[in-house]
Amino acid sequence: MAYADPSAARSTPWPAVIYQNAERDIILIDIPTSIAAAQGRSDILLSTPPLEVPIEPKEEYRPKASRMRMTQTPDFAQHEEYKALIEQALAEIRTHVSSPWCAPRKFLAQAPHRRYEDLAVDHPEKELESRLREWAAWRESKGDNTAFDLQKMMASLGATSEYEAMAADAVTQTWMVSYRPAREAMNGAQAAETVAHAQSEPWTSTFHNPEDLSLELAISRQAQLGQEYRFTIPPRSTLFLSDSTHSDAFRTSFRQLTDEYTLPRHFDLVLLDPPWPNRSAKRKGAYEQCGGVPYLKKMLLRMDIDSYLEHNALVGIWITNKKSLREHVLGPGGLFETWNVGLIEEWIWIKTTTKGEPMFDIDDPMRKPYEVMLLGRAAPSNWTTMQHSPSVKRRVIVAVPDIHSRKPCLKELLEPYMRDPKDYSALEIFSRYLVAGWTSWGNEALKYNWDKYWAANVLGQSASEQTLPIRSI
Repeated sequence: MAYADPSAARSTPWPAVIYQNAERDIILIDIPTSIAAAQGRSDILLSTPPLEVPIEPKEEYRPKASRMRMTQTPDFAQHEEYKALIEQALAEIRTHVSSPWCAPRKFLAQAPHRRYEDLAVDHPEKELESRLREWAAWRESKGDNTAFDLQKMMASLGATSEYEAMAADAVTQTWMVSYRPAREAMNGAQAAETVAHAQSEPWTSTFHNPEDLSLELAISRQAQLGQEYRFTIPPRSTLFLSDSTHSDAFRTSFRQLTDEYTLPRHFDLVLLDPPWPNRSAKRKGAYEQCGGVPYLKKMLLRMDIDSYLEHNALVGIWITNKKSLREHVLGPGGLFETWNVGLIEEWIWIKTTTKGEPMFDIDDPMRKPYEVMLLGRAAPSNWTTMQHSPSVKRRVIVAVPDIHSRKPCLKELLEPYMRDPKDYSALEIFSRYLVAGWTSWGNEALKYNWDKYWAANVLGQSASEQTLPIRSI
């Protein structure tokens, strides 16, 4: 494997990359491995069975002829350019890869199919999503000392036993967090010793791991046994579990945490995966969907992303194939213009089967088997106005799809663009998992660090033998 511009030679190939050409513009990557490698983990991220054959669209996705023409015509030229690049990339990979186009997987057991309204509160994944929303809002709604202040106020007013009971109940419901080195980073004696010395403090929706090893973080209710959620926090990673629509709360937390640990306040790399409205792929309950794309654009503008950018920062934003999205990002008054960012590259992620066939018919007018990340550069100085590059480089990333909405982690593919790949600052917004050395901001940023999504890497077992269910918490 050779590495071209931008260059950063590595002595060994990145384990998530199955194939990469010399120019690094055609890359076959395994999604679960990319996420595990970016966290420095040796265990396995549970996944779904890989796609063996293309998916036939359901009847509701088959548009009438008139609607098809309206949908297809404005993007036809752009699609034809993407299609040619994709077909060339897939043909090249086929000549070099004869094995399945993804690594062996351990499967996340699928819950019995039920109507959404019938899902019980004890369904582990649904319960976790509910908890994440609760923890993300905790600082905003509760504060660190609300229950304690309530007790003091009631006492000063000569509170009755009823109010004292209410205050006591508020204390009981406080979420606490404890942390210690992750078990895989310790030997048996160290693990036993650290259990007794685990740090514990009130949960505040932010956390920074300053160590060069992973931490095991447990969130539980104070004085309530048996309800505990465990997560592995990668080395030197920073977490802001917060609804991205509440940018003021993020700024306050950001200033406090960066002061406490002397962390950078500007980033060399910023990645965004906004929850763009999409009829075939909505993140149910994750972010507000009302208002469609204009609402999301206003929300992104209110976040003042440009105030977190270092000079010459790299900015990547994922877009779907909705016709108007490209203009909302690249057009006049768009996100890149507002942030003073100029487009330099486009990364096309084509979703395939294990045999290299596109997930959907590539010419389907309603559901394309690819998504695009627009990659731009921020201005090198405050008095420079950035323009889009007249010659935009395009790269094709190929990956067999994983759990719905999981994308490949591109950490190792983006680091060669950094001035110093070993020393840079990165912020990922709307993230759903943490990355070693990065800052993650979103109301589900801890989701795929939950221990129920991971299993030990047992050599010599087949994927079916390694299938593990998500059981009760």
